[in-house]
Amino acid sequence: MSKIYTIAFAMLISLSAYAANIKGKVLEKKENNTVPLVGVNVYWAGTTHGTVTDYQGNFLLEQNKTKNQLLVFSYVGYQNDTITVKGTSPITVFMRQGADLDEVTVTYRRPNTSISKLTPQFVQNISQKELERCACCNLSESFETNASVDVAYADAVSGVKQIQLLGLSGRYSQLSIGNIPTLRGAESAFGMEYIPGTWMDGLQVSKGSATVKNGYESITGQINIQLKEPAGEERLHFYSYGNMDGKVESTFGYAFDLNEKWSTSIMVQGSGNFREMDMNNDGFLDKPKAKMGTFINQWDYSGDSFSSKFGFSYINEERQGGQKGYDHNKTQALQTLYGIGINVERFNAFAKNGFIFDREASSLGTILSYNYFDRESFYGNRVFDVTQQNFYGSIVYQSYLGDTRHTYNIGTSLVYDNNDALFNNDNDNVGYEETVPGVFAEYNFIPNSKFTLMAGLRYDYSSLHDGFFTPRIHTKYSLSDYVTFRASAGKGYRTADAISENSNLLASSKVFYFDEKIKQEEAWNYGLSMVNEIPLGQRNLNLSLEFYRTDFENQLVVDMDQNSKEVHFYNLDGNSFSNIFQIEAGYELFKRFDLTAAYRHNDVKSTFNGVEKEVPFVNKYKGLLSGSYRTNMDKWQFDVTAQFNGDQRLPSTGNNAPANTRPDTSERYVILLAQVTKNYRNWSVYVGGENLGNFKQKDAIVAPESPFGTDFDASRIWGPLYGGMVYVGVKYNLSKE
Repeated sequence: MSKIYTIAFAMLISLSAYAANIKGKVLEKKENNTVPLVGVNVYWAGTTHGTVTDYQGNFLLEQNKTKNQLLVFSYVGYQNDTITVKGTSPITVFMRQGADLDEVTVTYRRPNTSISKLTPQFVQNISQKELERCACCNLSESFETNASVDVAYADAVSGVKQIQLLGLSGRYSQLSIGNIPTLRGAESAFGMEYIPGTWMDGLQVSKGSATVKNGYESITGQINIQLKEPAGEERLHFYSYGNMDGKVESTFGYAFDLNEKWSTSIMVQGSGNFREMDMNNDGFLDKPKAKMGTFINQWDYSGDSFSSKFGFSYINEERQGGQKGYDHNKTQALQTLYGIGINVERFNAFAKNGFIFDREASSLGTILSYNYFDRESFYGNRVFDVTQQNFYGSIVYQSYLGDTRHTYNIGTSLVYDNNDALFNNDNDNVGYEETVPGVFAEYNFIPNSKFTLMAGLRYDYSSLHDGFFTPRIHTKYSLSDYVTFRASAGKGYRTADAISENSNLLASSKVFYFDEKIKQEEAWNYGLSMVNEIPLGQRNLNLSLEFYRTDFENQLVVDMDQNSKEVHFYNLDGNSFSNIFQIEAGYELFKRFDLTAAYRHNDVKSTFNGVEKEVPFVNKYKGLLSGSYRTNMDKWQFDVTAQFNGDQRLPSTGNNAPANTRPDTSERYVILLAQVTKNYRNWSVYVGGENLGNFKQKDAIVAPESPFGTDFDASRIWGPLYGGMVYVGVKYNLSKE
């Protein structure tokens, strides 16, 4: 038995792997001298196999086993370089400061998802190819083939989807677009659906606390959306989509270069749900009828020592749901049927500027962002309106101490939120106004190609909560070219907005009780992970093991167990934590067939009215098995995914009438998704299906026949509301070349 353990351990760390090494040095010409560059990313194109240069600019990298011999050199503030490696002779590369100008386009097949081996943070890169495996109409639908992020409907009547990361609500994850924080406060309930999937060039999902320069709010991680940029390769795109549930969507985008330095783009999307669906025959629409229009205009300027990105976006949406036959041309007071109406208007303007100085690896960056969000909504007799304005600004200076083994970021930021909210014409316990200026410093230590340390500290002063410190640390150690270990620890804070963040509970008759004034939420997050590439045959088995713990010192507790007709909001008094263990493996089983298998165990508990219990609406486990096959030249693509969802604890219904009680635990269920895509030179046509096993949550709405009664509850959702769905779509893309 000991021999078996020895063999298994040897395979896990892959210490026996051997190949020829490529040696080299990365330098910068400085007047009449040459200066070594420390921390330059060096990796084989199309892979996550790479290293970083040491304090003398040297690197050592194992020879690539595939035919691809393109070596990429990437460094912040410098032009990327790509060379073809021939033989094993030492390589010397000179990098230049400034933005890339005339780049060489390299074509290769890269994985749809990958875990960065170069950063001390655990970051999963999700490419556009991965997003195209399912018809992701918006951000909330972009994780159906992802094992780390859960997506579910918030309630049975509004059609809103929400996410969970590390077993906790998406509000504990920082959302950003191009590393600009976004979707804050009142936007968090709906904002995931306001970013069209066809606008995204990729996603980065980082787990654990983010870096201090990105703010103090990230507790469980960060999801960064990378939009298609004006200076990108795409000139024009047109997408059209429709499904059997009555949803229709079209997107158009156009980008062009004004000259060598200026480029701009516009992207427009229109979508709507036009079919009245009641597949479970409870008298309520399974999805609201909806119309939404979105628009964004972006500008890029790229000079030798200065770059700028700026633009603005606009969104207008209308949702109409509730009981079949409800007349939305009349007010709720004039009708006996139960209606739901949600109107949203959002405007955003942003600007990012970067200044590169003569001193190597030194730059200054600024970010400015303004959001206006207006929501008018009613759920039966309940009315909830909110107008939110948010401003975010930051200045970051980056340089090094002594040599580029020791780099640092210092800066300052300002966050202003003004949430002007009314709940049933009353502003008690809803909305807030907060100003938070802050300063931060972050140190990066890269003594060699194996070890990286990132440590940061920030201090912020809240007009609501006074001053607080946010420490964070991330480390990475590469045991070999195949095995990377990471560890992280950090603190996060956020201001909770009880009703905005739990607006799904408005779709019930529950009485809201604010037992005390809600304090600032505060939590620690700790993480350990290992990423391993195990040589198996002619390919590598990509294996990742992760453990993350989130430990709250204070939290907004949403208690639905004291009485099934009530919701109590109060501060945490006891323990509240999440322990998440995940294992994920990816392997190219045979040529062009990628297989991914994952399992995640969730242990998420909190203290409710003095008793430690499992947090409701959290799967105890999730499994995923996903396969993707592409024929030669990507002419055809076939994708299949199975999601295995564990049971969940549900709030008690013990105070309801016997006919309106429900089990306290959900069922286990499996969701099947599939898609077939035919690719032409510029065109793609795809047909797919969701929930092909036709699983539906039974009796999703409690007491639907009496929506104004005390037992009515449409927020008790743990599974799919309707059966299988088939969709079809067409895409057209035209590159600039």
